[in-house]
This record gives sequence, structure tokens and C-alpha cells, in this order.
Amino acid sequence: MKAKYLAILLMNVGLFAATPNFDMVGYATLEGGTTGGNGGKVVEVSNFAEFKQYAEDLETPYVIIVKGEINTGIKTFIDENGHVASSGTATTYGELVLVGNNKTIIGKGESAFLNRVGLMIQNKHNIIIRNIKFTMSDVPISKTDENKVIAFRNGAEVVLNDPDCIAISADSAATNWADKNKQGSHNIWIDHCEFYNAYTSNKDRYDGLLDAKNNIYNATFSWNYFHNHHKGSLIGNSNGDSLRHEITIHHNFYKDLDARTPMMRHTKIHLYNNYVLGQGTGNGPNVRYGSDDYFENNHYAGLSKAIFAGDDGVATIVGNYYEGCANFQSSGCNSKKMKISVNPGTSLTSKDTAWVTYDTEIPKGTFNPKSVYSYSADPVGDVKGLVTNYSGIGKIDISEYEKGTKIDPVIVSSSSVAEVSSSSVTSSSSSSENTTRLIATDVEFTISPMTKVQIFSLTGKLIKQGFYSEWEQLKSSLPQGHYIVRGLHQTLIFQSRGKCSRL
Repeated sequence: MKAKYLAILLMNVGLFAATPNFDMVGYATLEGGTTGGNGGKVVEVSNFAEFKQYAEDLETPYVIIVKGEINTGIKTFIDENGHVASSGTATTYGELVLVGNNKTIIGKGESAFLNRVGLMIQNKHNIIIRNIKFTMSDVPISKTDENKVIAFRNGAEVVLNDPDCIAISADSAATNWADKNKQGSHNIWIDHCEFYNAYTSNKDRYDGLLDAKNNIYNATFSWNYFHNHHKGSLIGNSNGDSLRHEITIHHNFYKDLDARTPMMRHTKIHLYNNYVLGQGTGNGPNVRYGSDDYFENNHYAGLSKAIFAGDDGVATIVGNYYEGCANFQSSGCNSKKMKISVNPGTSLTSKDTAWVTYDTEIPKGTFNPKSVYSYSADPVGDVKGLVTNYSGIGKIDISEYEKGTKIDPVIVSSSSVAEVSSSSVTSSSSSSENTTRLIATDVEFTISPMTKVQIFSLTGKLIKQGFYSEWEQLKSSLPQGHYIVRGLHQTLIFQSRGKCSRL
């Protein structure tokens, strides 16, 4: 008996000896696939200005390697409600970056972290985001609007949008559903990322971790770790959001979320090999109005409700494993049974524990992902081990992304990156004005001697000001570093005794 037990134990350990295949699977492979910045320049960024410069480029393919933590660097305080205050919790102002087409954003090692910097994908395509940790914890929010991010730009506070870690939509300009239907965000792969927020008593303090609405298709969310938050992912903005929402969601770990793991409206979503874990509270996926989803080989544990439906949503539910409260020590568990929904005619199997109870029937849908793309689902008994071991950051090799042509990050305003070295700064005279021209590739700007200039730190603090005729004196008085210079019409960023470039 002992030898037989040992053999079985060794066999089960061997199941996870080899690293799983992390290749792209599902909807994101369709219609030409999702290549991100493949073939473009490779740039490593380590501060917000650099990251924003390359991520927001509208079309140019870039592989953007994020190194370490990136936040705005602009310090402030917030009160207990998240509003900017003169004292309280120390934090930094937030920001939302509008990601352009043809981008790969990938973290280096285990430390890549967008801290209070959210991503917005609006009417964009061909985007890959991998190996990044995200949070909006302690981001300042507005006092009058409904919890909007507060940023600090050009010397003043600015109200932005919802405090999502990632928000995908297609409503960049449209005001009605007919126009939105002409737009779309598509071919997006979000993989091996981590999403969380500080858990608060106010469930509306933050918005979603990863939300998608208004014509989102050919997207895959895989091997991500979502935890410690009220609202995970909303897919479909409302019952009226009847546009496409076609997403593959596989091998994700949802831990200690109250709801939306995910919540779906008007969707054709394939959810397979996900592990959703609560402590006797929290809900699993919610199938809502207009949805026809496919649940396959997922593991649901310690929840109040596992899969459940409302507003006439339908789903096909096959091969899932339900684990109630028997193995969890939590005040939320006690002896509660986890409620589950099944298709008509389905009976609970021997895999279902005594802590699971039949709740409602969900009408069986017609959507089947096998008719759309090829994939291979792991056995449901392996899901917990695979997902807890391999989801989140620090689990993938990024060396393939580092092989392209590398460039140094330079902050410019034009669509192409340009540098200006100190040796390129020359003076020229004309009959009516003495000007200085800074030239770099296709970037040129002219400043007259009587132009008033202001020098700021990268966090927006005014350091010096004067006329351009005093430029050399102003510049030489600064420690070596990067600064922002604002003139009458134009702004540049320069490195004292080094490089400068136009914003």
C-alpha cells in the first residue's frame, strides 16, 4: 500500500514539473493574430514620461520594456475618502495612458509595476500587455465627479476618467450605439499580469481591475492574477451595450474578489481553466443580458455563488469543479453551502462536495468555441495547481522581446523619436532677430532672445525663470539632470550638459 501511494504521489508531482505552454490561444489569434510591436524598435523605460511617450504613439510599432516601478512622481496627500488634502496618506497623483496601436508593453523580471498609472485602450488594435503589476491603490479621486482619477498636469489638477487598471472600449468619440458599432478595439492579448487594489469598505472607491465595453473582440486574457478588490472585470457596459464582446479568458486566478469574475453582458466568452477562490464570500462569474458564454473545466472554491445568471443570459457549463467551504477557515464560511447554477438536465457529480448546493438552472447556449478556434483545455483536477503556480508576474521569459533593434528613450512631441545633443545647438543671426534653433531629425523650434522661459522639474515644480538671453546662465546653475523648459509657444525637455528634445 505504501509503495502504491508513493507512486501516485510522484506521478502527481510530475504533472507540474514542466512549465506550461504560454503561447497565445483563443480569440486573440484570429483575423491575422495579435503581434503587438513585433518588428518595431525595442525601448526600455523606467519613468512615467518615457513610458507615456512610447505607449501613446498612435501607430509606430514599439516593444516597450518596463523596468521597475513607474508612477507619476508627483507627490500629494489624500484623506480617508481619497480626496487630495494637505495631510493624510502620502501618495502620488494618478494618470491614464492612452495606448496606441501596434504596441507590446512587457515587464522586465518581477518588478515591473504601473502604480496609479492606468491604461486606456480606446478604438485601438494589435496590443500585447504582459508581465506587469497594476494597482490604483490610493490614487486621488475627484470630489464632485463619480470617483474619477485626479492627475496633475501643467501646474494644475485635472479630472480624468474611471480608476480602472486597464479599460478597453471603442467609444473614443461616438455618442450613440450606431456610431460605436463602426469602431472597435480588437486583437488584444493581456497575459501574466497582476491586478489589485487596497481593499476598502467603500466598494465604489475604485472601479474595475480590467474592464471591457463597446465592441471588443479578438481578445484573450490569460494567466493573470486578480486579487483583493471589490469589482474584478465588467464586460459589457449595460443592457444597452449590444455590441461585440468576444474574449477568451483562461488560466486566470481570481482571489478574494467580491464580484465580477467577470460580469458579462452581450458576450460570447469562453472561460476555461480559471481558478476562482473566495473565503465563503464573493461571487463567481455572472452571466447577464444577451450573453451566450461557455464555461469549461474551471475550479470554483469558497464562494457564496459560483456561476450564476440573470436577465435571461445563457451559458454552456461543462466539466467544472465546485469546492465549498469545508476546507476553508473563515468567518464568512461557517457552514454555508456554495450556490451553483447548472444547465437543465445536469445533475451534480461525485466531484461536488457536500458544501455545494444546486441553486438555479441556466438555459444552455449555442456558442461553442471549438467552432471558432483550436485549443486544448487542461483537466479540471490540474487547474488549481497550474494557476496558483504559474499565473501573475515573473513567470515568463521575455528574452525574445529583447532581440529587436534597441533605442534609448527620448521624450519628444513628434510621432518619431528624435534627439538633440548639446553639440547640435547652434546660434544664427538674421536681419531682424537673433534666434537659437534646436534641430533633431524632423524636430525644429526657434526661440528669440526675449522669449520668457520657465524651468520646471519633471514633477512640475517651477525652479527658475528668466529670458532666453539668460539661457546659458540659467542652465549652468542647475545640477546635471532632466528638466522641462517652457517658452512662449513651445516646450522642451533637456538634460543639463547633455541632451535636449522637444515635447
